[in-house]
Amino acid sequence: MESLHMIMQAFLLTLGNFLSFLKHNLLRHISFALISVIILFIIWLKYIDVYTMNSRYLEVPDFTDYHISKLDSLTTSYNLRYIIIDSIFDSDKKKGVVVNQDPRPLSEVKKNRKIYLTINSLQNRKIIFPDIYDLTLRQAVRIMNNTGLKVGRLEYVPNLARNKVLDFSVNGISIKKGQEVFENTVIDLVIGKGLTGEDVVIPNLIGLNRMEANIVVKSTSLNIGLEFFNESVNDTQRAIVYKQVPTSGLDRKTSLGSSIDIFYSNNENQEK
Repeated sequence: MESLHMIMQAFLLTLGNFLSFLKHNLLRHISFALISVIILFIIWLKYIDVYTMNSRYLEVPDFTDYHISKLDSLTTSYNLRYIIIDSIFDSDKKKGVVVNQDPRPLSEVKKNRKIYLTINSLQNRKIIFPDIYDLTLRQAVRIMNNTGLKVGRLEYVPNLARNKVLDFSVNGISIKKGQEVFENTVIDLVIGKGLTGEDVVIPNLIGLNRMEANIVVKSTSLNIGLEFFNESVNDTQRAIVYKQVPTSGLDRKTSLGSSIDIFYSNNENQEK
C-alpha cells in the first residue's frame, strides 16, 4: 500500500508539473498570437489607407470668374476633373466664366475628383421685343430697360405725334413687336417732334452713374454724345458723372435730339 501511495504521489506531481508547463506555454503562445494579429491588422489598415489615398487630400481651388477656355489646364494642374452642369445669363459678368461650383472652394477632395461647374452663358438670352409703338418716349424707355434692352440713337422727325415712338431699328434694320432679339440689344428709335421746333431743358447728370444718366438723357429726348472715363475708372457701369457738356440749368435749353457729352470718374467731386 505504501508503494501504491508513493506511485500516486509521483504521478500527481508529474501531472501537476505538466499542467503548469502547458499553462505557461499556452499563455505565451496565445499572447504571441494576439500581438501578431494586432500587428497584422494595423498593417492591413495602413495598406487600405494608402490604396484608397484617404490621407491624400487636395484643396479645391476657386474657379469663379475663370473662363471655360482655361479650365482644362487649371484642373489638370490640380489633378482634378470638371463637368459643366448648367449655364445662366448674368449681364454683369463676362460670357463663359464660372459663376458657381460644387464642391465649394477650399474643400478637401481626393485626386481626380469631379468638380461640377455652372458658367455664364456664352450667348445673350433671347427676349421678345415689346410693343412700344405710339408710346411716349418716357414709357418706351422704361419698358425697354425693364425688358433688358438698351435705348440707342434717338432720331426726331416732324410729326403730329409729338414725343411718340414712330419706328424702331437695330443697326438700321427695322424690327417688329414680338420679334426675338438678344438681351442688351441697342434699339434706335424714331420719335415725333411735332410740326414746330421745340427746345428742352438740359438735365443735371452730375452724381448719376452711367445707367442712370443714360435713362435721364433719353427720357429728356436727348442723346448721349461722347463719353470720357477718368483713368481711375475700373468699372464703367458704376462710374459717376462729374462733368457734362453742355451744362445744365433751368435757363439752359437745347433742341430735341441734341447730344450731351459726359465725363465719368469714381468720384462725382472729381476736379473739373
